[in-house]
Amino acid sequence: MGYGWVGNYSYFRQRISPNKEAVYDLDNNLRYTFKDLDNRANILANYMVNEMGIKKGDRVAYLSRNRVELIDGYYATGKTGTIFAPYNIRLSGKELCQLINNETPKVLIYEDVFEEKVNEIKNNCKVDYYVVLRDDLKGPKSTKDMDYENIMEYKDNSPASCQDLDLEDIHLIIHTGGTTGIPKGAMISHRAMLFNSVNEIITWGLSHMDSAHILLPLFHTGGWNLLTLPLLHVGGRIIINEQFDPKLSLEVIEKERTTFSFGAATIYRMMADLPEFDKTDFSSLRWVMAGAAPTPINIMEKFWQKGVRFILGYGMTEAGPNNLSAPAEFMTFDDMREKHASVGKPMYFTGVKIVDENGNEVKEGEIGELIWSGPQIFSGYWNNEEETKKTLVDGWVHSGDMAMKDEDGFYYIVDRKKNMFISGGENVFPAEVEKAIYSIPQVHEVCVISVPDEKWGEVGKAVISLKPNMFITEDEIISKLKELLASYKVPKYIEFVDEIPKNNVGKIELSKVKELYGKID
Repeated sequence: MGYGWVGNYSYFRQRISPNKEAVYDLDNNLRYTFKDLDNRANILANYMVNEMGIKKGDRVAYLSRNRVELIDGYYATGKTGTIFAPYNIRLSGKELCQLINNETPKVLIYEDVFEEKVNEIKNNCKVDYYVVLRDDLKGPKSTKDMDYENIMEYKDNSPASCQDLDLEDIHLIIHTGGTTGIPKGAMISHRAMLFNSVNEIITWGLSHMDSAHILLPLFHTGGWNLLTLPLLHVGGRIIINEQFDPKLSLEVIEKERTTFSFGAATIYRMMADLPEFDKTDFSSLRWVMAGAAPTPINIMEKFWQKGVRFILGYGMTEAGPNNLSAPAEFMTFDDMREKHASVGKPMYFTGVKIVDENGNEVKEGEIGELIWSGPQIFSGYWNNEEETKKTLVDGWVHSGDMAMKDEDGFYYIVDRKKNMFISGGENVFPAEVEKAIYSIPQVHEVCVISVPDEKWGEVGKAVISLKPNMFITEDEIISKLKELLASYKVPKYIEFVDEIPKNNVGKIELSKVKELYGKID
């Protein structure tokens, strides 16, 4: 039996606070109330059902930067029982075709700046309807595809809902990070979406008074679940814009008095490096949280010195991503410094274990694989039963991340299980080596990979970018590391680069680093 309320979140929120501001679009200086969002979603939902023949379970895809139309899509698909599939804008046309041919969306709504990629899709994929998002509505059109604004003029804005929905029905296909190849489509149910929001609301004490500038893209699990959907559910406010700009982000914190900020370490490094950082008023922030990749303590220190609670969190698309976070508001700054490397404690509904190779829980202080259960986990990969069986075992999501829990219940990510390599019979975790390298003041970013070695089987190679106007030699780095690490952990090779390849959320793209720098001449 299904229930009409499932997915009709915009209706319930506007029923409580219709005239409260929900979304501020920085690019167009437009502000939307909860009533506006529900109205736009009803128009889109009714148009898709009545004019496009979209039915429950059909996929509706987006190729767009952060815009209000993505919020429309999330709510409209919830109302109609269709599946929302936002695609990574950085993927090539060929990669997008692979995803589209697998997921077969009936509608693709795209920004006109991606028209070239969409033309490649048109030549290689079957999509029934293409809808274009144009900023310059009065300018010349280069495509015959329907303008989204024409849909927004549709006369039927009556309340839309799908009466036979169930909490286990899939609402989103969110694609994994793709650092090791073509992303897999993680199926996220209405149940998982709901409990992710409740997890965050309860764990962090979110309320209608809270707000955040959304720094991650809305084709990423962090873009939706941290903090967009929880804030919209609880009646808070989000601020969006198409392109991340560190200077603008600092201005937004001060002018809009945002209360939370979540992003990757790279984002906060860029902010902290600006001269405007020292002048910015951060007093409205309850905390700043970094995720997606390890964060050097020197970045955290810059925020702590400004009186900002800067902490770490952890999550994965398949398991939430609301899994672990340091409880910032229950910690002193001394606590935060002591636990600076920890990704925190489990969030409210999250089930967690650290297990050995036989599936047995390890003791405190021991390293094992992190696995997850709970109502917030995913339902499997779209059209990929083989990978689903590898990841989802007896109701537990296997993360592939090696972790340790201390005596206070704080969790630490040691490294990816797949990243560990064996040098001369000894296990080497690149994250541990990277942490040591980050203690060297001249280092801006680093990625440690393994490369073949005749004597030891595998050895480490550190790919390093230096801070502007700073210099250090390979021998000096190795000499410093020998003071900090066992000899088998010290990289045999050092390569200096201008910039280390990263993906759309600022996470170092390991597969690209290995491709570019994994060979030894």
